[in-house]
Amino acid sequence: MARLKHPITGALYRALRDGTVEVNSNGMKGVFRHDGAHLSGALKIADPHMLLWLGGPQLPEGHDGRRHRDQERRR
Repeated sequence: MARLKHPITGALYRALRDGTVEVNSNGMKGVFRHDGAHLSGALKIADPHMLLWLGGPQLPEGHDGRRHRDQERRR
């Protein structure tokens, strides 16, 4: 699953298979929905943009907008 390190706090954000996001910051963990709702764990707050990026709606496989846009420019 996808993982991102927060550029300012250094917290590790990891997408889980059920669409939630696990956040690990300074040894504290929490699980959140993509809308920022806390589900479990000692960590109660997380960056809403990181949660949305990892846990929010994703493009279907093979629909990378940038790749398709670049191909159209070459035509």
